[in-house]
Amino acid sequence: MGRIEERLKKSIAMTAATTKKVVQKLSENPKSSKYVAAHRHCVICHTPIPIDSDPAHCGAQPCSDKHARQDKSRKRLNLMMYLFPAIAIMLFLLPLFTT
Repeated sequence: MGRIEERLKKSIAMTAATTKKVVQKLSENPKSSKYVAAHRHCVICHTPIPIDSDPAHCGAQPCSDKHARQDKSRKRLNLMMYLFPAIAIMLFLLPLFTT
């Protein structure tokens, strides 16, 4: 690697480190224009919601309905992921024990 590339790499690293420190300092100060309060986002519509909200949706009716459907679907999928392999293993082992 040439001298120019090394100098450029070093300069980029210094700039990134300095910028990261400044942004972190600004984002922690509530009076700063860059301040963002700690929050999370609704898993359905991605609007900001409080950190302690559980489940992670905004509470609007469409979001609540969709979250309930997704949760039900997730539970059904988990059941199938454990039940179907168990049935397949039992069908494979059943002939071994009946002979």
